[in-house]
Amino acid sequence: MKVIKLKVTPHSSFISFPKGDMLFGHFASTLFLQGDERLKDYLHHKPQIILSDFLPDGYLPKPTLPLESFSVNESDKKDFQKKRWTSIENLQNGQLDRYENLTFYETNTVIRNSINRNTFSTNSTDESGFFAPYGIQELVFLKMPVVYVMFDESFQAEEIVDIFNSIGKNGFGKKSSIGKGQFSVEQDSDFQGFLQLDTQYYLTLSPTFLHNQNIKNCYYDTFNRFGKYANVNTPFKKPVLMADSASVVMLEEKRDYIGQGVNNGTNTPSFVQGYSILVPFKFDGKGL
Repeated sequence: MKVIKLKVTPHSSFISFPKGDMLFGHFASTLFLQGDERLKDYLHHKPQIILSDFLPDGYLPKPTLPLESFSVNESDKKDFQKKRWTSIENLQNGQLDRYENLTFYETNTVIRNSINRNTFSTNSTDESGFFAPYGIQELVFLKMPVVYVMFDESFQAEEIVDIFNSIGKNGFGKKSSIGKGQFSVEQDSDFQGFLQLDTQYYLTLSPTFLHNQNIKNCYYDTFNRFGKYANVNTPFKKPVLMADSASVVMLEEKRDYIGQGVNNGTNTPSFVQGYSILVPFKFDGKGL
């Protein structure tokens, strides 16, 4: 499978942070709305396309490893925990003590008005009739985001760029109907892929399902995906528990990706992308 890097230019603030599984959901939805059924049997075949989270250009998240693995002095632990990012070169070369307190994005609380559709006013919808503003948190990216995309021969780089631009034009995530989550992308022609190393340790770039993956060992934080899928027959959803981005997996064989797709539909099939691109990095196993 081939890996490309897309440079993202945000055109608005975001309400939802773009994680790989959510980006895949928008990607699949766009294909289905266009009548394209290439992902129809997604749960029964090898993945045709895998998307990373939004990441700062040139950087990857700090691996989820014990603090002892990073050779940090006792007096520097508190400051080190604030440093979340490392350059791709430093990570792959095993320089686990080199991290930066990079501000990838900032969050701002914006006050909006609740609109009563019966009175066409900004009064609340209950009997009080009081003015009812509310706050909502927005994400503003301060450094260029990028998305890494792994795909097989069923897709072409040019059409992936077009689909992402279609997603960005319509808006990503929550409040896209009022103009949030808008962006455009272009392919980075200078990106030649990640270094291929002789190592057992790999970093994930998106939330992942790690069960039944023939893993020697793994280190991760958990992430709950509640999803939006429901239907008229039940009010309940089927949340899933995933290994969050920046998980570390120890494998006995070389692999380019890991994970699986999961059906979390209630009465109708509805799949979650639980795959992640793997980035190999040098590590001596210290602290494990």
